[in-house]
Order: sequence, then structure tokens, then C-alpha cells
Amino acid sequence: MASLQFLIDNMCAGFTVASMYALVRTRLAEGACTIGDIAHRVAEADRTLDIGSAKTLAEAAIEALAKSGDVVVQEAYIHAAG
Repeated sequence: MASLQFLIDNMCAGFTVASMYALVRTRLAEGACTIGDIAHRVAEADRTLDIGSAKTLAEAAIEALAKSGDVVVQEAYIHAAG
């Protein structure tokens, strides 16, 4: 998958990498969720994005956060690490 920064730049999304990570962490503070749940939050935060683009950004953010150990992906659910 392309880097989160590359995707944000190409989609002209109104996010920074840090703000995407914050959005994901804020959602996970409410409990485990799916990529679709996060994608809906992304689309709500930037109404210029369609749900497919929002999902792509959400997937990239989750992938990066999983690599750094901040989140855990178990089957269809994403959990905050720890």
C-alpha cells in the first residue's frame, strides 16, 4: 500500500498524517471497530472524500499504526494496543 502521506497528497485530503492517526486513536478509544467504522469517521471529517477514498486513507493509517505497534488488527476488528 502507498504511504499515508502520499495518499493524503494525491487525494487533496484535508488531513495531515498526525491528524489521521489522531482520528484513528480517538475512534479506538471508544472501543474496537472495523475499517468501515474508521472510514466513515474519515468521510465525516472531510466531506470532499467519497467513502472509497476515506477507506483507502483509513487502511493506510491502520497499516502504519499496526506496524508501529499502536494498534492490533484481529480478523475484521481493530483494537488499540495495550
